[in-house]
Amino acid sequence: YDEKFHGVNWNAIKDFYQKFIPYLTNRNDLRVLMNDMVGELNSSHTGFNTTGEDETIALNNVSMETGIVFEENNPYKVKYVVYGSAADKTNVNVKPGDELISVNGVNVNAKEDRYFYFTRPSMDKEINITFKRNGQVVTTKLHPQASLATDMYNEWIDNNKERVDKKSKNRIAYACMKNMGRPELERFVVEMTKQLINKDGLILDLRYNTGGNVHDAVLQFLSQRSYLQWKYREGGLTPQPNFAPSDKPIVLLINEQSLSDAELTAQGFKALKLGKIIGNETYRWIIFTTAASFVDGSSIRLPGWGCYTLEGKDIEQTGVVPDIKIINSFQDKISGKDPQLDRAIEEILGSHSK
Repeated sequence: YDEKFHGVNWNAIKDFYQKFIPYLTNRNDLRVLMNDMVGELNSSHTGFNTTGEDETIALNNVSMETGIVFEENNPYKVKYVVYGSAADKTNVNVKPGDELISVNGVNVNAKEDRYFYFTRPSMDKEINITFKRNGQVVTTKLHPQASLATDMYNEWIDNNKERVDKKSKNRIAYACMKNMGRPELERFVVEMTKQLINKDGLILDLRYNTGGNVHDAVLQFLSQRSYLQWKYREGGLTPQPNFAPSDKPIVLLINEQSLSDAELTAQGFKALKLGKIIGNETYRWIIFTTAASFVDGSSIRLPGWGCYTLEGKDIEQTGVVPDIKIINSFQDKISGKDPQLDRAIEEILGSHSK
């Protein structure tokens, strides 16, 4: 998309990497070489991929996730069960305080890494877990899952909403978009029709958002303002449109892992002056690409077009800078603190009191 190749002499890069081709022995070597070469462009959404029989893996293993979170200082004692996970089922008997004593009939050793007992060559359809509970032995069955990432993300969102409700005394609406895909857009709009009524403002959280392509629809929705009222006989006046987020303060949350279409949304939010942006600078990961295939089935991502501010700055290079920069430290995260979200709450409550 950039005729200047991000300032890189592409022909010189090609000549440099071409020297290594005679020393490649398999497709993995080729993949590494090609991706190193493309990486010289310092450009997102690019990459080379190839597969072949020479990369067939003879041995493999997976870690079976249960949805059970164990205590940090006692890795075999149950802390809680993640909502919506494999262990969060009516027929699964797991409670906080339970002590794990065996998995699939194998007694555990408290000095071993706990995941040793949950690692298999392939995913088991069902596992038996035995606990000690108040001196009694309790055995339960569950169907393990491959990852807890989505469940933990949902838990983080639920905790954020609870935090906003508590600190604002239910005066602020909170929504988080995990990506910028069509299903997530529809979920966001439906959620807003439930939350925005009788609220003093809105916090839209795009932290850790992985992108997509619905920025325009999100900004159109957030831009809505009341333009008239109507009523039926003896009824109350009702504004149009029914949902007008811009009638009240809006805060957008971003961080160093807000990327791709989340960055376009943040830049549009800033250009349209829809409210304050709080958090950390975005990831700088925003161009649109298409795939091109080679005769052997390999493929490469080709940058199609770039994304720029109204002033002509390449967002791929500059990212989006928040109005109020606050960085959540690693210590904040592991201790359950969220200075970015707390500042967003303060911003809206302060705006409403003026």
